[in-house]
Amino acid sequence: MAKDVHVVTGAFGYSGRWIAKELLNCGHRVRTLTNAIGRDDPFDDQVEVRPIDFTNHDSLVSSLTDADVLYNTYWVRYKDREGGYAHDLAVSNTGKLISAAEDAGIRRIVHFSVAHPDKAPDWTYFAGKMEVERMITESKLSHAILRPTVFFGGKRDVLINNMAWLIRRFPIFGVFGLGSYPIQPVHISDVARIAVEQGALNENVVLDVAGPEKFSYYDYVRLISQSMGLRRAIIPVPPIVAWVVGKVVGIIVSDRVITRAEIRGLMNGLMASDDKPLGVVKFSEWIQENGTKLGLKYQNDMKERKYKTASLFYNSPNSTKWSQTIIPCETPQSEPIFVRNIDS
Repeated sequence: MAKDVHVVTGAFGYSGRWIAKELLNCGHRVRTLTNAIGRDDPFDDQVEVRPIDFTNHDSLVSSLTDADVLYNTYWVRYKDREGGYAHDLAVSNTGKLISAAEDAGIRRIVHFSVAHPDKAPDWTYFAGKMEVERMITESKLSHAILRPTVFFGGKRDVLINNMAWLIRRFPIFGVFGLGSYPIQPVHISDVARIAVEQGALNENVVLDVAGPEKFSYYDYVRLISQSMGLRRAIIPVPPIVAWVVGKVVGIIVSDRVITRAEIRGLMNGLMASDDKPLGVVKFSEWIQENGTKLGLKYQNDMKERKYKTASLFYNSPNSTKWSQTIIPCETPQSEPIFVRNIDS
């Protein structure tokens, strides 16, 4: 009998929950590996929750047992060793997850990397992504490595929401350098669709995941501002000045607003792709429809993240409630019958 459990790391987070939503819409049983609490369960107990304990190989194997595909969204955005965040630690943890997946008999891994990791090998964020890609390609697992550019869409779109928050509150907005470098955003629903499509296949692939429209960063910011009904002066700012300003704002809001790697990656054109775009949702249309709703409140992702011992965050498979209503993948649904609205 074919295994139909699909495992998503971090299904209560941003990209993970969209993947879980897509899988549920396709009629799959979904399990998540997580240690994050303080976030609501948008699936009404229809997603089985298991611990993700990187220190315990047997626990990881047990959490992956009887599953067919692993969708891995785990990574860390920045370095904060006191808080347990570091790129080399993320590489090590992902290696443990890959090893456990092999021992658990996982057929395929769909892994989220980043666009153009090979173009910035001296940056720890990108170097870590490349190392994880190498471990996956050298593993026994069938794999699809997805390299998204930059996400947009949903209520948990921290990047665009917080850009809009700044645009609402200041008469000027600084872009790094001249703002002429490209950005090619992809809607999170496209990302989830592509991930689930790849989970059903067997061929080993590495794919850029980008949207159908490419902008200069200057035009991207201007489009956001216009969609909000605001006229703002968009001025060039030296990258180091922008980073310092971001640090100051971060202190005020108790958040990491921007990292040096993100600034450098953006200015080096790493948030756009030369490949045929796989996404179909147009940013220009989405922002016109949603611009007035953005930036009303600063979204502090760091404050939303709380962590608890993994053993306290475990639901027995016997207590998990599965939907009795199956919606075919081919039938698009703006609101799944058995999943409350998670446009977030």
